Amino acid sequence: MDQGKAEKALTISYALITFLGAITSITSGIAWGHWKDTLDKCVRGKNCSCILYGTHSYSQYFQGGYQSPCIWVTYGPLIYVLLCIAMASFHGFRVLFSNKRTVTRTVTAKNEVGETIELHAVQGESTNPLPRAFWIIISGTTVFFTIYTLVHFSIYIDGYLSTCKQYRLTLAQILQAHGTVLPVIHGRLSCNAIFDFMDYIQPDTGNAYREGFINTGLDLTIGIIASFFSWILFAFTSFYNIKFARIKQ
Repeated sequence: MDQGKAEKALTISYALITFLGAITSITSGIAWGHWKDTLDKCVRGKNCSCILYGTHSYSQYFQGGYQSPCIWVTYGPLIYVLLCIAMASFHGFRVLFSNKRTVTRTVTAKNEVGETIELHAVQGESTNPLPRAFWIIISGTTVFFTIYTLVHFSIYIDGYLSTCKQYRLTLAQILQAHGTVLPVIHGRLSCNAIFDFMDYIQPDTGNAYREGFINTGLDLTIGIIASFFSWILFAFTSFYNIKFARIKQ
């Protein structure tokens, strides 16, 4: 495999992960910040300000989840964003400015009379080879963050779906829905539609940290998608790094 092409692909991947990680953190922070005062209805000094893992209660208030999932989802991406900024800068500099070498491939063949012929094919320029120890360390790091981003994505989407499920109960209570309306709320409306109801009819929204309304469903969906593709791209970078770590120089 041409190391130069691999480093170009890694540069783009790390840059995209940086962008996606920032999007994940920002969108989660916006939703959390908007709803934290409205949803923090815990007693005994506990903090229930998180938009994720919200819970239905039979009072007039919808209660948020404990703040730890929101801390994890909002600030967790910043760790790998810093790593990816460094790695994108490193590989990008090597691709653009470092000394390059010409890659020549030699093919040995025999002609009709049995003579051995060597054919030299110039494939193009590639970056100077990095030590195998570098690839081993980075492959271990990216495998770790592949698992890290998978856990992050899983908690993000599970918290989103949990709040959606719980708010369906609250919505049915607020609208005093019964009969054939209940299957619509619990089975036909999408989670984004449920969060639309939450944006406009949730009691005590006047105490929201941010004034006005936000599109909570869209905001969280963008964050979940960004988190998912961060995981996919880390899996991609792990594949490349492991492949070069296995090459004996």
